[in-house]
Amino acid sequence: MTLPACQHKRTQLVAKDKDAQYEECLDCGEILEVGETEKKEGAGFDESLSDA
Repeated sequence: MTLPACQHKRTQLVAKDKDAQYEECLDCGEILEVGETEKKEGAGFDESLSDA
């Protein structure tokens, strides 16, 4: 019987730089890169085409 894949629900921040953020899963110990995708999604702009 195989164990289900870890959902990484409990994490802690282990490193952060200007481009990315790294968290460690407290359940399985895997290091996850986060923040890079978060920055790309928002890009810091909150405008619509009607503002142009």
